[in-house]
Amino acid sequence: MRVFSGTNRKKKRLIAVTALLVAGSAIGVAIAAWTTGGSGSGQAQAGSAASMTISAGTPSSSLYPTASADVAATISNPNPYKVHVGSVTLGAISVDAGHSSCNTASVSVTSPQDNSGAGWDVPAKSGAVNGSLNVDLADAIAMSNAATDACQGASFTVALTATGASAP
Repeated sequence: MRVFSGTNRKKKRLIAVTALLVAGSAIGVAIAAWTTGGSGSGQAQAGSAASMTISAGTPSSSLYPTASADVAATISNPNPYKVHVGSVTLGAISVDAGHSSCNTASVSVTSPQDNSGAGWDVPAKSGAVNGSLNVDLADAIAMSNAATDACQGASFTVALTATGASAP
């Protein structure tokens, strides 16, 4: 029968504990070897704004001598962001071909129009569809009593220019 002394047991325990510590350290080093970092740069590109278009709308009221009426329009926004139109400037007035003898000098506009200072927000383009907003420029056109009979039933076209900026 072999009897182990206390010194042998202590040595074996010390060797076992040391082996476990070395193995644990090796695992920690292996895990640390997979950790990494890096640095570099990225890039972004700003787009360009596309011009809005304004087309004639359907007026809600008719024009008569000594009276004013609304000018109706639709603003179309091809941009992927909402546009706030602060004002619309009204310009030259023309009359349809069937009423060419109408004296357009008897028709005037009130410009600019700004929706009582609030302006208008034209929605952003969604998918392939431009954002659009129907705009009613209240009492923006007037006819004087100097209008001739040739102006009866005429359709007047008013040149419009919108001033806008991107909106939150």
